[in-house]
Amino acid sequence: MLKAVWLTNIDSQVMNSRKNLAEGMQRLAAIGFNTIYPVVWQRGYTLHPSEVAKQWTGSAILPNSPFIGRDVLTEIIELARPLKMRVIPWFEYGLMVPPQSTIARQNKDLLTLDINNNPQRVQGTNGELDPNVWLNPCHHRVRKFMVDLITEVVRKYPVAGIQLDDHFCFPQELGYDKVSQLLFQQHNFGEVAPIEHDSEIWIEWGAERLTELLRQIVSGVKSVRRDCIVSISPNPLAFSRSRYLADWQRWQELGLMDELVLQVYRDRLEAFELELSKPEVLAARAKIPTSIGILAGLKTRPTASSIIKEQVATISAQQFSGLACFFYETLFHEQLVPNRLSRTQSQLLDIFAPNVYSEPI
Repeated sequence: MLKAVWLTNIDSQVMNSRKNLAEGMQRLAAIGFNTIYPVVWQRGYTLHPSEVAKQWTGSAILPNSPFIGRDVLTEIIELARPLKMRVIPWFEYGLMVPPQSTIARQNKDLLTLDINNNPQRVQGTNGELDPNVWLNPCHHRVRKFMVDLITEVVRKYPVAGIQLDDHFCFPQELGYDKVSQLLFQQHNFGEVAPIEHDSEIWIEWGAERLTELLRQIVSGVKSVRRDCIVSISPNPLAFSRSRYLADWQRWQELGLMDELVLQVYRDRLEAFELELSKPEVLAARAKIPTSIGILAGLKTRPTASSIIKEQVATISAQQFSGLACFFYETLFHEQLVPNRLSRTQSQLLDIFAPNVYSEPI
């Protein structure tokens, strides 16, 4: 059964040295964890040495970071092997990149735009701009880059799989750039794309373009190693499909996912249970291993141990394939700021009872 955690380079020191990694993975093993999702693609750069990234950004690894001069992914794999842990690299940023990143600054023609030719989407009811921009999933060069970036990892490293999450998407406000608009017209007998980006025809069209890209990625991964797992960790379907055009239900039906890790970041148990009971979740778990991602906390948003415990118990009682915790640092700390408050070993063992989800996959 899956018992996983995401390893981040933000608000956490665990990946900053081999020593930190060794200690962290021992801590995880002690409470029965058997899978890790280490970030490898973040802020427009890779955290592991990548020739593909170097060709696009001039840097084979995230500049000015603790990963310079190291191969952090090799370190993780070597440390995981004796602990019988699976390593599934997590391409956290998906198609999202910061506007100041090299890949965005030097390839403006590869960014998708909103109806006002703005690469940054308006987010939320306050009208603020999303700080990031998005590579265009309709552009053939973007597609090649994503396929090459991911398959490079599968070729170079003996990983169990790769993971894409909710940032592998096509935000509904975007897609009004010339490349995407021309493609829309080609697919719709010359008709111009609707101004209303929440219209069903727009959502269906954009979702299909993202599906095409995922199909290319999966084909590339499987051509290198047939047994390499393609793990997808999306938001609940209604939000994922309507806001980000990521129709993971269709991906499952098309056989493009080997593992679903659904992010159900809810504080109230009733809301949590409601998401687990949705028809699309039940349909997916009947076909592929389906696990639930739970929020152990954020830097400024702590999650009480009692909430994590009741969610873990619910996942166990409903016999899902397992669970994944976001993220390593908040798994071990109930509070990060202003002062760190650690979860005790007895608390963690109480939450993640060794007989629950502790067997190797």
